[in-house]
Amino acid sequence: MLEIRVLGALEVIRDGAPATLVASRKTRALLAYLALTRCPHRREQLCEMFWDVPDDPRGALRWSLSKIRPLVDEPALPRLLADRQTVELRSEALDIDFFSTEVCADAKAASIDELASAAASFRGPLLADLELPENNDFHSWLLGLREDARRMQTTILRALTERLGATPQGALPYARAWVRVDPFDETAWARLIDVLARAGRSGEIRQQYEAGLRSLREVGGGSGPLLHAWRSAQVSTAHSASRNTTPAEPAHALRASIVVLPFANLSNDPEQQYFADGIAGNLTTDLSRIPDMLVISRNTAFTYRNKPIDTKQIGRELGVRYVLEGDVQRSGNQVRVTAQLIDAETDAHLWAERFTGNAGDLFALQDEITSRIAVALDLELVDAEASRPVDHPDTRDYILRGRAVRLKPPSRENRAEAVALFKRALALDQQSAAAQSWLAIALTARVLDFMAETAAADIAHAEQLAEQALATLPRSTIAHFARAQVLRAQHRYREAIPEYETVIALNRNWSHAYSHLGWCNFMTGSIEELIPAQEQAIRLSPRDPQIGLFFSRIGSGHLLQSRTDEATIWYEKARNATPAHPEFRTFLASVYALKGESERAAAELAEARRLVGDDRYSSIAQFRAISFWGAPKVRDLIEITYFAGLRKAGVPEE
Repeated sequence: MLEIRVLGALEVIRDGAPATLVASRKTRALLAYLALTRCPHRREQLCEMFWDVPDDPRGALRWSLSKIRPLVDEPALPRLLADRQTVELRSEALDIDFFSTEVCADAKAASIDELASAAASFRGPLLADLELPENNDFHSWLLGLREDARRMQTTILRALTERLGATPQGALPYARAWVRVDPFDETAWARLIDVLARAGRSGEIRQQYEAGLRSLREVGGGSGPLLHAWRSAQVSTAHSASRNTTPAEPAHALRASIVVLPFANLSNDPEQQYFADGIAGNLTTDLSRIPDMLVISRNTAFTYRNKPIDTKQIGRELGVRYVLEGDVQRSGNQVRVTAQLIDAETDAHLWAERFTGNAGDLFALQDEITSRIAVALDLELVDAEASRPVDHPDTRDYILRGRAVRLKPPSRENRAEAVALFKRALALDQQSAAAQSWLAIALTARVLDFMAETAAADIAHAEQLAEQALATLPRSTIAHFARAQVLRAQHRYREAIPEYETVIALNRNWSHAYSHLGWCNFMTGSIEELIPAQEQAIRLSPRDPQIGLFFSRIGSGHLLQSRTDEATIWYEKARNATPAHPEFRTFLASVYALKGESERAAAELAEARRLVGDDRYSSIAQFRAISFWGAPKVRDLIEITYFAGLRKAGVPEE
């Protein structure tokens, strides 16, 4: 019996032993295609599917068939039939795991042992080692068959999970595999929570529920079967604890989880309720875009409308750690929105803010207020989560701690600490796209802030991490931001622009993406776009810990237009917001010198040199060596403004 295994990497088994396969991927792909299609194929069709015209397709096909024949033929049983027109792989005495497993999946009378054997046949994605994206016809066929195999696998895993329901420990491996294979199936996550509860694994229930919400958030799920299973598990856990002689620890709410309750309408006009509902609905959407944030759906949150608010009870019922509530009041042409963030475990008020605006354009006002609340909450929640004591920190804990450090004004120490925390996160989970992205962002940040001792190595490492993250999560906001940061650090501003635009399309509230997009447009010659982009970033995040960067860039917009007084005001704001940033002080030294304030210029230049601790600011030549000013138009303006000021401040040419 000859076996061909395709449910994973391609394998050929002869007489119970693995055969050595040819190194050519196209030859192995041809073998798999012939085995799985089980019909004759015209030679012309096979040539077109696997080879381009310059590669001598007919010669390549003949060579590949000569390598396949020894693998599949036997002296008394030739399986590979090829004439001048067609090629076929006969299926006599040939066992292909895809088809034997397919029979089991379709057979309602299959035994548990047969189902378990079929489940064990899956070693990974179908033909996992045979990606040929440049060969469109084969690639399209492969993707379709992979989906068939995935559905077949989920059918088998579902059957095993359900039929082993009486023995939850036996069902558990299959329930876990089911959500791994189909992470967007809410029923799969609900069954896993149910099996964990019946198996008495209360410590894992919360973690799996959290993982399920993260996956289902992409498809708008999580508030149906999964939520019901979570609530049932909570009740089951509580009953088990009450029967115990030793009191169990209370169940903890999910980390970084929140529900946005309907905002109260305090206006006399009942028709203003739509505005209040719009604020709450938009906030639910915007908060769900925050990395690692689990947000209860709007439909579930709105079941609490017009009910007495007991935040602790809501936290227990929904399994959330935070509750956001608020109200809307309109008087004449003015609208006031108040929002407050509450810790559902302690009922403590963590943050509150009031926003006012003109009601001339209610939809624009709604968007502006929603965005400002979402940005402020992102900062507050990261800080609150990172401050919580954790006995055994995991990857997400270290990511939150690293993000909390990034909320501090940039300095060499803060940048190094953030890198170290993200490295610890990645060490705990090498496959974490979030850890890869945040580490790439932290590495490029210290390069861009002139705070890296190994800039080239940092950029190279960051580039590798960003590509890995995007390969895993191609629609990840933070992965696209990481790639954009790498491109900007490499002075590839034009390539960075679409990446920042993608970030904004995925998360309209990412203030730094607006700022960096404006800078990249500036560097490619669109000087007029710099200041408006920084103003938008400031509007979104007026208390941003890194607001000094926005201020400095506005200063540069003024400096290049020779508006020295305006530039001075903004550079001073940048220095005051971020005293440890050396580059801001060099700009300030330049404008002070241009205004004839030589002593102040010398003091700022001396402090910049002290902060970097090397000779990068010792001469104009060194300034040029470490800086890149993009388009020729920008370089010309920098020469007659920034560098002219540095010369007046006493910086020598060499």
